[in-house]
Amino acid sequence: MRVVIAEDSVLLREGLARVLTEGGFEVAAQAANADELKKAVRRFKPDVAVVDVRMPPTQTDEGARAAVEIRAEREAQR
Repeated sequence: MRVVIAEDSVLLREGLARVLTEGGFEVAAQAANADELKKAVRRFKPDVAVVDVRMPPTQTDEGARAAVEIRAEREAQR
């Protein structure tokens, strides 16, 4: 299963990537912000994205808004 991880904390992001990789998942990309997440999902077309809700620049809901946008794009492609 191909995974994209979006988390602004490098330590948490790297740790999660390592755990997933050791568990047999393919970590296709890691993103530090919502824009990187959207680009990674469009490029790698993962089966799942693990997304931090609060991401830069405002630390409010950038991750959640990106997830909603990604889902809408995916549904439109079906």
